[in-house]
Amino acid sequence: SENFLFEYLNNPSPTGYESNGQKLWLKYISPYIDETFVDTYGTAVAIINPEAKYKVVIEAHADEISWYVHYITPEGFIYVRRNGGSDHMIAPSKRVNIHTKKGMVKAVFGWPAIHTRSNTNNKPESTPKIDNIFLDCGCTTKEEVEQLGVHVGCVITYEDELITLNNKYYVGRALDNRIGGFIIAEVARLLKEKKKKLP
Repeated sequence: SENFLFEYLNNPSPTGYESNGQKLWLKYISPYIDETFVDTYGTAVAIINPEAKYKVVIEAHADEISWYVHYITPEGFIYVRRNGGSDHMIAPSKRVNIHTKKGMVKAVFGWPAIHTRSNTNNKPESTPKIDNIFLDCGCTTKEEVEQLGVHVGCVITYEDELITLNNKYYVGRALDNRIGGFIIAEVARLLKEKKKKLP
């Protein structure tokens, strides 16, 4: 179970691009249920007792917050827009993966150093904002960024992986609400292993 949890949560599944994570979930849960299907909206469903008159639904979402490439400057810096509830306040210094057709491109969020930030009322700007954070992928021109496969519209996910604190607390990205998908799969597994027949 824990191996599946780590694989499931460490798999990038940004909002709108959840299918890889859903495939992992369906593969894990399939031995414990009677039917699966994916509807036209991309919802992955597992069913126990499909012939039963009454249904109990347990649901979770499988995506994670992410970003989109919005603009690439002539100097090779990448400005972003949210995909989901991404918090710009925690972005600076975070490592990310930019998803491209050529593969993952590593980058890091930055924002201007304190002594270079624009002044308001003779005070330095003190907080990151969506228009002053940017990604640096080690390039010095827009053309160099584009040669890596990065273009406007590429999706970006955080690189953080699931870890445990003090052997009892899980910490990582995508816990909300992919942990719900894990719980659903565990309910199915335990019902099957304990030979519980649902009414």
